[in-house]
Amino acid sequence: ASFLSVALDSVLAQEYKDWEVILVDDASTDHFESVIGNYTSDTRIRIFKNSANMGCGFTKRRCAELASGELMGFLDPDDALHPKALEMMIQAYQDNPHCSLIHSTHYVCDAALDVKRIAGYVKALPAGVPYLLLGDGSIHLFATFPKKAYDQTEGIEASNKKAVDKDLYYKLEEAGDILFVDKPLYYYRIHSGSISNLGQEASATLIHFDVATKACLRRIKDLKKNFFPGKAVLVRQYRTRYYKLSILQSFKTRNWLRFMQCVLIYPFVGGMNNLISYAKKLPAEGTSLLRKSFIEHYEIKI
Repeated sequence: ASFLSVALDSVLAQEYKDWEVILVDDASTDHFESVIGNYTSDTRIRIFKNSANMGCGFTKRRCAELASGELMGFLDPDDALHPKALEMMIQAYQDNPHCSLIHSTHYVCDAALDVKRIAGYVKALPAGVPYLLLGDGSIHLFATFPKKAYDQTEGIEASNKKAVDKDLYYKLEEAGDILFVDKPLYYYRIHSGSISNLGQEASATLIHFDVATKACLRRIKDLKKNFFPGKAVLVRQYRTRYYKLSILQSFKTRNWLRFMQCVLIYPFVGGMNNLISYAKKLPAEGTSLLRKSFIEHYEIKI
């Protein structure tokens, strides 16, 4: 709760004023009550508590269920919003009502929230390429979505402790279009606590593999229900993605039988071209792959 007041103050400073904050205390132990006491007089800030520490997935799902607004977005308690964030997102939806997810880029900041740079990896998706086939960090902060689009999905998986946002983005992509606002509307704070969490990327990667493979199977099932031009290509692409991730997942979990099964199947579902392309990119991606696969703790430089 040490940074919570900064996050809430950034909402209070929004140029667009018709907002609500759903704040769920996940059984915190870091002076939450003393911080939130300064904001209880504002009826736009609604405060709830979990009976026990339930984790990120459960808490974010509860936030979404309690929200009454037409548009939603998550602001982590360590971070802050640009004063025009809500105004620009609302305008973007008015101009693009078919979108189920609109996201911006963000500022990367130090522990004092001093800006160090604009995130270089957040960007618009390539034309015609589903986010699920990329699975990178193209969609990050600040991500917003209509409640009606969220209600068309299965919602946030309450049991997930990590990869919660990635799972949500995959589901929202199935409900409409995605749009990128090329403005930094969010201040993302890197500090000692967040570094320790990010250093557990290997375990988070396993959870991402799980949510991504489930999304592939879900989309393949939906595609088989209806015929349209290009359907066969998409089915093959999702199968290729599914088996590629399954190979990595089974390797990391040392499930050698599953690993061999997926390796044998992969070339026959479109994976051969993928293997050739990956081999060409391996020199540039090798360090990143090694880090995600084997290194549990590392230091992030800002």
